[in-house]
Amino acid sequence: SELSAISPLDGRYGPKLARLRRHVSEYGLIRYRVLVELRWLEHLASLDGIPELPPLDAGVRAQIATLGEHFSEADARRVLTAG
Repeated sequence: SELSAISPLDGRYGPKLARLRRHVSEYGLIRYRVLVELRWLEHLASLDGIPELPPLDAGVRAQIATLGEHFSEADARRVLTAG
């Protein structure tokens, strides 16, 4: 019920803010952290000065893009339990 919500954002304003949950929820926080880490990995792999991380081939870059596009709540749960 609205009265048992943690904040008015969850309670009385919940229906008006439902579209934002994907972005501002715990899931959203984890999703965006993963996206930043994936982009950082791509950037580091593009630098010549890191011999331990060779450039990523097209297949790996496609896999990274797929991970970012299809990140699910189940993926976020796995991140939480792995940490």
